[in-house]
Amino acid sequence: MTDLREYPALRGLTEPDDLPPVDAYAEFEPSTSVVPAAGAGDTLPEPVPTVDFPRVSISDIFSAPSPEPAFIWAGRIPRGHVTLLGAHGGVGKSMLALQLAVAVCLGVDFLGARTKQGRVLFFSGEDGGPVLRHRLGSICAHFGASPHRLAKSLTILDASDEPALYREVSAFGIRTGEPTPGFNRLSEIIREVQPDLVIVDNASDVFEASENDRASVRGFMRQLRQLFPDGSEPPAMLLLAHIQKAATAGRHAESYSGSTAWHNSARSRLALTADRDDATRLTLSHDKNNLGARLAEPLRLVRSMTGLLMVDESKHDASGEPTEPPVDALLKVLADFVERGERVATESSAHTNAWKLCRPEPGFPKRAFPVAGPLFSAIRQMERDGLIEKESYRDSYRKDRTAWTLTAPGWERIGKSAPSASSASSYGENAENAVSLGGAPSAPSYGVGGMGDIARADEGANPPDSPLAEKSACPRCDGEGCEFCQPKDEI
Repeated sequence: MTDLREYPALRGLTEPDDLPPVDAYAEFEPSTSVVPAAGAGDTLPEPVPTVDFPRVSISDIFSAPSPEPAFIWAGRIPRGHVTLLGAHGGVGKSMLALQLAVAVCLGVDFLGARTKQGRVLFFSGEDGGPVLRHRLGSICAHFGASPHRLAKSLTILDASDEPALYREVSAFGIRTGEPTPGFNRLSEIIREVQPDLVIVDNASDVFEASENDRASVRGFMRQLRQLFPDGSEPPAMLLLAHIQKAATAGRHAESYSGSTAWHNSARSRLALTADRDDATRLTLSHDKNNLGARLAEPLRLVRSMTGLLMVDESKHDASGEPTEPPVDALLKVLADFVERGERVATESSAHTNAWKLCRPEPGFPKRAFPVAGPLFSAIRQMERDGLIEKESYRDSYRKDRTAWTLTAPGWERIGKSAPSASSASSYGENAENAVSLGGAPSAPSYGVGGMGDIARADEGANPPDSPLAEKSACPRCDGEGCEFCQPKDEI
């Protein structure tokens, strides 16, 4: 401490007698700590790191090996990770995901591959309840599943009104992503249901941030993994997403839209693309798998009339082009109609002609028959070759009609046998009450009453329950008899 009495120039400012003694300033002296030298005794504690990472044990990888990755759908969707399924809107990714959900609940094979039976949670941010119920009706009918049994293991959440799970917010010019209240509620439901498979439909609805922002995408994908509950075998997660417009069969483009972080953050990635020339034919490819061998052979699928996706049984070459002859494919389509008891009219002007009925069917060779002309020419050639023939029947208005049916060589060519007459339905031109001419009625026995008894004899030969006695009301005369429902000589 400086003593002002040592400086004569300052004596005039303060009287020497008024200054406190030097020791009085000691309490205002700054205190200093002396760090002991190394080896002098006490040492400072090691600083505690604010962030640390777990160390992976590698010395016991042989004595205590880690379990192999588990898959909910063999080789394609691993447990404990997010799998990305990319497809264009309307191609059928939601239907495919619903079919997979039902297959997992039932523990049955799906598209030729095994599934692990378990509970499924379907989070729908795109389609509402009525649409999902309609699709499930077709799927249950296809699998022969009981809705009551399915309801025990399948939980569907209609989040179409408020689908967001991750949202980007901005404060003071800084953008950050954070989970939404919907995300927190979904986390609670997952802990309650304990599903083995979680399906999120789809990224465009639940991710409210830029799909091209790498940081946002990675943050969202990490957030999804936090939905997996602790203390149990983690579920598998399938995230549906849109893909680039150019990503169609035969065109080179990535099968996802936005930042490459979508591809990098997913451990497995599937892509569903439609054929450019035939929207009913699709390809399901496995574009990434970090947990096993990638399935190099894509699945060739066809869409049925009810929208279900099924394996395309026809043969394809290395480029995916069908190698099955168009005639064989057309024979199979006609055979399906015959087996279902439906009629394909031989007249090209009929409203149930081959072009109108066969073209929407799965398996119809659209590349070979892009318009009606070549199709009718091929059908005539198939008749000349003895593969198909005309079958006569009488429709509900007692009009004689003809429909295409396969001959014995035709059934043999596609590896099938002709259905028995008893199992084939007698639908005339797809009318519900058509009359078949497959069996002729017995001849009436005329009595002594003369010509006036012919009508009574006919009534006995064809009782009311006979198929030939069936007759629907004519839309013109309501069954009273007119030129449209009876020959003119009967009016």
